[in-house]
Amino acid sequence: MTDIYKKITDLNSRYGNESSEFEEDLVEHLKKKFPNQYKLSLEDLKNDGSDDPEMEMTPSRFADHIGDKGEEFLKEYEAVLKKLNE
Repeated sequence: MTDIYKKITDLNSRYGNESSEFEEDLVEHLKKKFPNQYKLSLEDLKNDGSDDPEMEMTPSRFADHIGDKGEEFLKEYEAVLKKLNE
C-alpha cells in the first residue's frame, strides 16, 4: 500500500469511517476541490467498464491521480471527516 492510501486508511480509522459511511460526502467535497482528478478518475471507471462511474467513485480513486497535491488532498479529506464527526 502506498503512502497516500495508508494515510487515507489511517484517517478513516481515526474518524470512524471504516465502513465508508461518509464516502458520498467525501466524494462531493473532493470533486469540487480536485475537478481534474475527478474527471480522470471518471475516465478510469468508464474504461474499466463501469455502467455508472459517478456512483462507483470513491475517494481513493482521486488519490490515483493526485500527483503532487497529496498533502492538500489529505488535509481536505481530514477536514471533511472532522466536520462530519461534529
